[in-house]
Amino acid sequence: MLYRLSYRPAQSLTFWCLWNFSIYNETQLTVISHKYKCIFVEVPKTGSTSVRAILGKPWKPHLDLWQIKNHMENYWTHVGGRTNRALEVFYLALPKQHRSSAGRKQFETYFKFGFVRNPWDRIVSLYERKEVGQLRDKMTFEQFVDWIQYSSATCIHSAPHRYQLDWFVDHNGNVLADFIGKFERLEQDWDFVAKKLGINQALPHWRANPRERPYCEYYDARTREVIANKFRIDIERFGYEFGK
Repeated sequence: MLYRLSYRPAQSLTFWCLWNFSIYNETQLTVISHKYKCIFVEVPKTGSTSVRAILGKPWKPHLDLWQIKNHMENYWTHVGGRTNRALEVFYLALPKQHRSSAGRKQFETYFKFGFVRNPWDRIVSLYERKEVGQLRDKMTFEQFVDWIQYSSATCIHSAPHRYQLDWFVDHNGNVLADFIGKFERLEQDWDFVAKKLGINQALPHWRANPRERPYCEYYDARTREVIANKFRIDIERFGYEFGK
């Protein structure tokens, strides 16, 4: 199915190209889902694996919304697992202002969401992780907290994600997300997202890492304060407290 070209060929070509890209990706749900018109921000250790079990494998893991916005405005065909190289070349040949306009429109209209987690709990989860990047056998928890204190990011991918809030804001600190849920009420918040997107599927529990003790027992007074200072932005913005 082709749409008739109007007297504005550049705009019509942009619309035709994006429409065809959506067809090619209709059954391949990704971090940018064209079927559900949403963008999922994957903050590590916040239940993202369970969400991906429904939406699909991300094109590139751990991009924040500001990075995704820039990609959609400049290299839209690179996002979402595009595989048709001929259409990709054709799209990139369009004038930059039309690619930017089309990508910006889709970014603004898609439902953008993600989840955050109590920073003290999340640090323990990062320490106890069983997948790639495990550090438990290489250092004590106290050493891990000291490493976190001076690190510039909290995941293995190079990106300026000092706080969880960083994943959801632009370079001026403006929130780009439509909804930021909490890991502590993941099922409830997912139900809200699912209804918003028209998804009739409960959230599975993938990569659940049961612990032998509560996260509070990992900390002493010093390490507790280190995390409180390191992630004060998240603690204040999302209303987190130690032990709650």
